[in-house]
Amino acid sequence: MVIDFDKIAEEHIEAFKGGEGKLDMRAFVDEQARIMYSTLRPGASSGKHQHVGSFEVMYVISGELTVHYDDTIEVVRVGQLHYCPESHFHWFENCTDHDVVYLAIVPTLR
Repeated sequence: MVIDFDKIAEEHIEAFKGGEGKLDMRAFVDEQARIMYSTLRPGASSGKHQHVGSFEVMYVISGELTVHYDDTIEVVRVGQLHYCPESHFHWFENCTDHDVVYLAIVPTLR
């Protein structure tokens, strides 16, 4: 199956999961997974959230993403991937003056 994000309407989300600023997202969603091509604007962040019945992987395509994972802070750069296993908490932010573009996959485990 080919997923063409150019053919999926872009959502413009303010304060994603209780965070701040703007996130633009194109999402493919079915009963198996949520697959998102997203752009996090400078200064924007998500809210802190836990993955229950799922996990999340975030692959950075451009920019630099700061991730708060449990009690650590990680900087994820181009070509790197952040993994948040089931039952863990994370939130992320763009601390730079450039957009961060990433691909995120959140499968349904149950």
